[in-house]
Parts: sequence; C-alpha cells; structure tokens
Amino acid sequence: MQFNSRIFGQIEINPDEVFFFPDGLIGFPEEKKFFLLKVVNDSLPFPLEVLHSFENPNLAFFVVDPSFIVHNYSILSSPEEVKDIEVQDVADVAVRVILRCENGKFFANLLAPIIINARNKKGKHLVLEGPEELLDVELLVKKDETSPEKPKEHIHHGK
Repeated sequence: MQFNSRIFGQIEINPDEVFFFPDGLIGFPEEKKFFLLKVVNDSLPFPLEVLHSFENPNLAFFVVDPSFIVHNYSILSSPEEVKDIEVQDVADVAVRVILRCENGKFFANLLAPIIINARNKKGKHLVLEGPEELLDVELLVKKDETSPEKPKEHIHHGK
C-alpha cells in the first residue's frame, strides 16, 4: 500500500505491520495507528527507526531499542498497565524509546518506553518511575573523522 508521508514522501507500507495503540501516545491520545520504518545509516552505532502515524502524515518520531543505550534496560510494569495490549509472552514484546535530536546530538527518554506486542500488533506508551536523569539521556554518537562525505541516510519499511 502506498502511504504519502509529508516527512518522507511516498513510501510503501504493509497494512499488516500497522500497530494499534488503544490509548494513543503520550501527548497524542487521538493517534491510534502507527508503523515502523528502519533508517539505514552506517555511521550510527545503533539501529534507528521511525515510528510514523498511519493517520497523520505529519507525525513521526525517531525511536531506538533502549538496550542499545543501556545494556540491562528493563521495564517494571504491573500487569494492569499492559493488560490492554494482551501480552502473554515477553518474547513477543518489542520496546522502543523516543529520541529527540538537538544540535546534532541524540537524547532518549528512558522513563517513557513504547511497548509493542508483535503477536497482535497492539502497543502502549508507558510512564515509569525512576530518577530524573533518565528523562534525557544523551546517546554518544561517534563521528567518522576519516570520511569527508556526509553520511547517507535512507528509510526502509519493515522489520
């Protein structure tokens, strides 16, 4: 299916890979459907993705698996918090955190993870308890000093 993103232009997406967020995302409760795009950039030390709204062509977030930021990252949530996405097996759960970019630096909020049940395509944006410094963790991205070219980035859809 063709999707017209105002951010990335015309892209091909598989409707079977659209995730439903019953409560929307924090700050965007009306946005219920999203899909993931992979960003291919060999200069980044982590796989970068875009969580794009399926309903709003202007809304997208850079996201990353938090285990690339903190090796032993884990979520402690109550079963009540995740009951609406029907998690039965932790192996079915993908976790992402939203990144923001400021002055060429990436920052992650580790206290507001997005969890996705890959089995049933449902997701939830959580708010966790924790120290304030986890709200804005800088990702250390080493620049390649040997290459005079600007790194080439392109977007791919799929897992």
